Amino acid sequence: MAANGSERNGVKKTILTATVVIGASTLLSMGILQGATAAEFNKTKTIPTSYTSYVGDGSQTVQNSLPEGYKPANYTIGAIDLDYYRNQTPMSKDMDKEDAAEIGAQAIWRVFDANLEGQVVEMGYQQATDSQPRSTWYAEVLINGERSYYFSVDSVTGELFSVGRWDRTLEVNVSVAFDPALDKNPQEFVTLAKELAEKHNVVHGAVKLVEYNGQGYSNNDPTISVDITGENGEIALMTFSRYDKELLGISYSASYKPYLEHHEKYLKELQEKVKELEKSAPPVGENDVPILRTIELD
Repeated sequence: MAANGSERNGVKKTILTATVVIGASTLLSMGILQGATAAEFNKTKTIPTSYTSYVGDGSQTVQNSLPEGYKPANYTIGAIDLDYYRNQTPMSKDMDKEDAAEIGAQAIWRVFDANLEGQVVEMGYQQATDSQPRSTWYAEVLINGERSYYFSVDSVTGELFSVGRWDRTLEVNVSVAFDPALDKNPQEFVTLAKELAEKHNVVHGAVKLVEYNGQGYSNNDPTISVDITGENGEIALMTFSRYDKELLGISYSASYKPYLEHHEKYLKELQEKVKELEKSAPPVGENDVPILRTIELD
């Protein structure tokens, strides 16, 4: 895929993936609010890293033991060539990018059965933001020179935030349109998601609930996403291809849950602004032309 700076920063994979597939019913209820939501992400602020709300009994830190059957690979670690990352500086508390890269390499092997021997892992550091209150090491993995996978981890604890395949371009013509039949009966993907969530321990414990989230697409690959809720309160997002049922990505609770909370807060603020405008707006007559107004949120 052709990638530019706005597409290839870590926000694309750790936040906007969830935005694209936030759910058909939610999108319908949001309607014209989509433009305002996009504007909010364009002005995401950098904030001090906070662990108070999101590091608890359910949080996972980097483990010293290797996954069963895993053999460490020799891969090259580089830097993502974007100004966004060149302007970010890790803190003394952050782990080295080499350690973060190995956590991601193990995750890719575990989830996608891919070994990174002889490949390239390009790393970038991300400071905490409103929607992700913990700083991050984000990586794009090149297999034989082609961007093929991505992952992100907490830069301090090593907890896995996300792992997935880079956007695929299918070699066949496939419709990426919304599938009404699948929307009414997504059970096949719900069952598949539950099976893989348990296999890969996606919510670090027993699965309590699996719910259809929504449909989308990436390049020409139609997608479907499913929310996984654990008995421990964790919630993760799993995304699959509607074309061949391949698992495309996982956003773990450490990144997905704070995003959902931030997004909910933002929508509440937006609704309050709309109510304020409605109260202050002059009466509208039958022949009046509707006026579009810009809503600014802090």
